[in-house]
Amino acid sequence: MKTPSVLHLDIDAFFAAVEEALEPALRGKPLIVGGLAHERGVVCTASYAARRFGVHSGMALRTAARKCPQAVFRRGSYHLYRRISNRFFACLRRFSPRVEEVSVDEAYVDLGGSRYLAPSVYELAARVKAEAEREIGLRISAGLGCTRLGAKLACEAAKPGGLFRLHDEEEFMAQLTLDRIPGVGPQTHFVLQGLGVRRGRELKIKYPAMWRKVFAGQYAGGMERGLPEPASRSLSRETTFPHDIRDEGLLRSHLAYLLERLAAQLLRDRLFAGRVEVKARFSDFSTFTRRAALPFPTFSYFHLWQAAQPLLCSLLAKRDLPLRLVGAKVEDLQAGRDILPFFSLRDEKMTAAIAGVKERFGFSSLRNARSMLLEELYPVEREGMVLKTASLTK
Repeated sequence: MKTPSVLHLDIDAFFAAVEEALEPALRGKPLIVGGLAHERGVVCTASYAARRFGVHSGMALRTAARKCPQAVFRRGSYHLYRRISNRFFACLRRFSPRVEEVSVDEAYVDLGGSRYLAPSVYELAARVKAEAEREIGLRISAGLGCTRLGAKLACEAAKPGGLFRLHDEEEFMAQLTLDRIPGVGPQTHFVLQGLGVRRGRELKIKYPAMWRKVFAGQYAGGMERGLPEPASRSLSRETTFPHDIRDEGLLRSHLAYLLERLAAQLLRDRLFAGRVEVKARFSDFSTFTRRAALPFPTFSYFHLWQAAQPLLCSLLAKRDLPLRLVGAKVEDLQAGRDILPFFSLRDEKMTAAIAGVKERFGFSSLRNARSMLLEELYPVEREGMVLKTASLTK
């Protein structure tokens, strides 16, 4: 049997836990982060006390308020969350150079090359978990497995705040109900239920080809194998407006600000984007996206804006309605690129110089004219505008 070496760590109810640390009187109370009860937008995080009432991430704030009227609502401090997240990842990299950031509050760590730091890999995993909790002052759940999927399932079993080691991944997944198995979507789940399949074991026996397809390669072991990474990772940001907006200039300002944040993140992560996507949700909740390839892989804000601006215009032409949400995504991310002899990198140098100033003096220290239009709608802090549900995804 292979020795588990992939550790998955997840900060429990991250945003809510930070708010509780800032305001200890909130501990034990139903807490919802993402906005106020009467506002538009969605829940970013709900504390475990709120989840008992059926509240979950992605739920409309007003729906959450109806399900849990006694809950405490907070808009959130996203810049503080990012600073704590950076400390979390920096702590993990002290134990292994191979850390894969999944989102702001979870990561995979390959302990295969660090196994001699402790008598056993389980003790090493416990040490990593304890050190990370000490670093950020928050509770962390951790799972140890042979693959990413095994570590992820072990982490789910360890919540809240525990450490679970998965010895036999195949047997463990065979016991799970289909709704708990990653890779089985809602439609597939519905069809399989109609066929009398309820658990992984039944799927494996009755439909072995589908079982192999869902779990292709996961027993190979290690972070470089297991569930294969998507060919194209992405970063995205989106925000719901305080009220529907029809003014095209104001919509451009929102998009420009989101692209500024994405460009800064690309530069910070040393990544180059090959494609940009713009998302628009109209007042009737109809949602459309448009995407375009960039002239070459880049982190330049100026190239992102030049590609995204016509996409927004195209989306606005689809419906004669105001927007309630706009979003931006960069895709086809890569850590390096070939030499570009025929392209000027002046815009990248400008983006890097601006990012250096913002890193030192705060994101709001330099603002372009487009983003300054947003000052009438949102408070401005040192680390940027306080947009609604402006969380970063990976």
